[in-house]
Amino acid sequence: MSQAWFACRSCGFVDHADRNGSRNIRARARQSWRRGAQSTAPAPPRNPGLGLDASVAPPPVMPAAQALRYSRG
Repeated sequence: MSQAWFACRSCGFVDHADRNGSRNIRARARQSWRRGAQSTAPAPPRNPGLGLDASVAPPPVMPAAQALRYSRG
């Protein structure tokens, strides 16, 4: 069997290794969430230019038809 596959030695369960790993990560995250553990992920950057800050409105978006008029000169 290759490294792409996981085979449990106890029960014989076989699955793709990445899928099995992702399920294990999900199960641990759910357990932590239920216990009320705080996230260890870093906070997203607060950059007003990208519209990530809720107190700053993002720049308006130009409609496609208007953008085509401007791009043709």
